[in-house]
Amino acid sequence: MSKQKQYMSKLGELLVFHRVINEPEELTENNFDEIVMEFQDRADILMDGDPDEETLWALQYPWALQAPKMLFERCEADLVPDYDGFDNLTLRSDAAERYRKLRRTVKDLSGVITTAGGKRPLSAQANASRSAKSMHYPGLAFDLSTTSGFFKPEVDPYVITRGDEANYWIVWCRAHGGQDMEFEAVYWKNWNSGVDLKTIVQDKFINFTELCIEHGFYPIKPRQAFLRQQNRKYLSSEWWHFQANDLLIPNLSQFGIELLKIEDYTRDYIISANENIWSNRKVIFKKSWL
Repeated sequence: MSKQKQYMSKLGELLVFHRVINEPEELTENNFDEIVMEFQDRADILMDGDPDEETLWALQYPWALQAPKMLFERCEADLVPDYDGFDNLTLRSDAAERYRKLRRTVKDLSGVITTAGGKRPLSAQANASRSAKSMHYPGLAFDLSTTSGFFKPEVDPYVITRGDEANYWIVWCRAHGGQDMEFEAVYWKNWNSGVDLKTIVQDKFINFTELCIEHGFYPIKPRQAFLRQQNRKYLSSEWWHFQANDLLIPNLSQFGIELLKIEDYTRDYIISANENIWSNRKVIFKKSWL
């Protein structure tokens, strides 16, 4: 199903939930504005036919309170000698299922998945390299170990190359079951050097970024603190980050709703753990939440 059809179908389901229409299929491109305005009228919010943050929250919040809940699940990861990382990570159950399939594919090719973690505690505060609306909070993202690539491309488990506008980084995983490859790797001399260096690397690799996308996990672009001219921050490079975009619906999924889908993540619990997170609850995927 295309994302547009998925968007219309889910929006239709929500409108059925609120008894604005009787079947999801009743919502079409032709009557879209009129039906959305009908809901906005009933909800006493601005009637403009635009499913904005307030409209989507009014549609989804009551639904999320009674929807079946998901759990967090522990997933295995790989430890590599001489590199930092953990032997497991935690993801929301739907993302965990996809991750396990990804890891089986990588392991079958003799590759590894290192990790710096998945789910982030709600109590973890935002900082220069951490967003208050991170996909890590609902357990929809995982990080590779931040030291397992980018510094020693001749031996690192992961080698990084520049991609295109859609995928800024391409991450290559060293694997005996991969293909013989030769490419120009990007690296830094050390954590604080801030200077992009390049070198030609030859070995057997699998395209880790491509495999992640096939399993619904997508890379993100570096943050501005990495891209600026001076005093660049390595922890803003984000080459290690992959998030489960395929579990979200562009222009509809909201940060707070994804949190409320999780067992024990109630409104009161989220607020008590981190009010800053709750203040971002209405942001919309692919609009104000990326």
